[in-house]
Amino acid sequence: MIRKNISVDEILNEFNNKSRLSDLISKYVKLTQRGNSFIGKCPFHNEKTPSFNVSDEKGLFHCFGCKVGGNAITFLTKYKNLSFKEAVNELSIFAGLQIYYNSTTEIKKKKNLFSILFETNNFFRDSLKKNQRAFKYINSRIKKNEVISNFEIGFCPADKELIDFLKEKGYDLDEIKKTDLMIKNNENKYFGRFRNRLIFPIFNFSEKVVGFGGRDINNNSKIKYINSQESEIFKKSEILFGLKQNNESIRQNKTIILVEGYMDVISMAENDVKFAVASLGTTLSKTQILKMWNYSNVPYICFDGDEAGRESSKRIAIKILEFLVPGKSFKFIKLPENYDPDSFFKKWNKKYFDELVNKSYYLSDLIWQIILESVEKPTPEFIALLDEKIKYYSSKILNKTVSEEYYRFFIKKKNDFVWNLKSRKKKNFVIKEKVQVFTNEKLIIVFFIFENKLIQNFLEEISCLKFKDQKLEKIKDSLFKKIFIEKIKDDQELIQQTKSQLFFYEEINLLYKTHLGGLNDEEKLIFFQQILTNLKLPDLQSEGEKLKKLIINTNDNDKQAELISKYNKILDEIKTIKNKELE
Repeated sequence: MIRKNISVDEILNEFNNKSRLSDLISKYVKLTQRGNSFIGKCPFHNEKTPSFNVSDEKGLFHCFGCKVGGNAITFLTKYKNLSFKEAVNELSIFAGLQIYYNSTTEIKKKKNLFSILFETNNFFRDSLKKNQRAFKYINSRIKKNEVISNFEIGFCPADKELIDFLKEKGYDLDEIKKTDLMIKNNENKYFGRFRNRLIFPIFNFSEKVVGFGGRDINNNSKIKYINSQESEIFKKSEILFGLKQNNESIRQNKTIILVEGYMDVISMAENDVKFAVASLGTTLSKTQILKMWNYSNVPYICFDGDEAGRESSKRIAIKILEFLVPGKSFKFIKLPENYDPDSFFKKWNKKYFDELVNKSYYLSDLIWQIILESVEKPTPEFIALLDEKIKYYSSKILNKTVSEEYYRFFIKKKNDFVWNLKSRKKKNFVIKEKVQVFTNEKLIIVFFIFENKLIQNFLEEISCLKFKDQKLEKIKDSLFKKIFIEKIKDDQELIQQTKSQLFFYEEINLLYKTHLGGLNDEEKLIFFQQILTNLKLPDLQSEGEKLKKLIINTNDNDKQAELISKYNKILDEIKTIKNKELE
């Protein structure tokens, strides 16, 4: 049914948010993708060379031959000779739109709600400047005023101030109570949902305020972040936070990155990564997927670098499969362990983030990883399980062409996995042995990078160390020069300057967490001294062998006694080291 008093723009916005124009027109015209558009032979005049163009991003079609063009409604009215009402009805069936008859009262109520939220957002923005604590807090988190202004960040003061403001704007208390701004407590009394919180306005795809997010800044709430509850105008599944603010940059660069929360989007914008949007959670709806594809053929997903973030990425990857069509996919950005985008940019810069983007992996690779995780052992029954998983995930893709290509891709991956299993095992064994051999040398590099202040008193001993691994020896000498000659003290500056040399940085980072994590300064010092001692062992053994030869070959009794004394001291030191040798 068609709702009265609904505008064409509202209908088309709802259609474009939930579907693609190319999907609708391809039911009647054979389309071929070319870049971000589709082309085909015009259905409105005879032609040999395709000149009919469809743009999902703009939601428009145009024929360069006969000059006919328009939107989804225009196409249906012309192609199927339908009335406006019939065309809208067909659109609603095709895209699952919910277009109802609404009374004038209901329409007025909805417009009134939009109006209240608009005025409230202005009030929150002005209140931020008036509250010293809130203003100081936001400036400690966000350094650029233009970012604060662009995202319209505000503050919600005491309930009375908000109510008085809205009353001045002509809204009575009953109208205010019916919004999500006020909620009832256990005593059936109303209080402000966002009281004493930083405010992040949430906009729909039409750039209207539909709700708010609030962050506690007093540390007196068990819930750090809260959102408006879903309503007739606020549906999380139809929101991408940050799209309004980053729209122009996303369109120009044809790049869009999905993150989890508001601060991730805002922190990225402050660091000149103005392509981010947030789903306000770790789920993704069909509407959001299609909306992102309207801006980019291959959007990115960048969730937190912890176990929860990785699992969320996998769930979304599986969900995306259903909607895949030729030329559309997703890529996944892997953040360092336990970092989210907000904390990442507090430690690193855009250049390093760009490196992570360049190393991002495709949806197909993540799904293969999910499939491979089902194999406990490379035995026939588990290899057979691989076949079942390949069929299962490929069949989730509704588009037959893409489904078949995924099936072939996974089968090739499986064959490579099976045939290379033995060689991979051998290679992994060699790598493991090599890592074990040079663990102490790598731990010295760990102390150089993460605990250089702690090792200031051991400069002479470090300079005398000779690593067996020549690459590690060069890195050690370079770090020694930067820290103790060039006097670089900042860990992050050191990492950035030596990043190109740290070919095994992830391993070094892991060694720091597994070997030094949880140790206090005294324990770290003891641990470092043990490592130094262990690295001295080969030199001591070599020195001992030389002394043995000298003792045997000398005829001078006094000289021999002196050499024997030195040899015994070395033996005692070697014995002590072996008793304390690290695992």
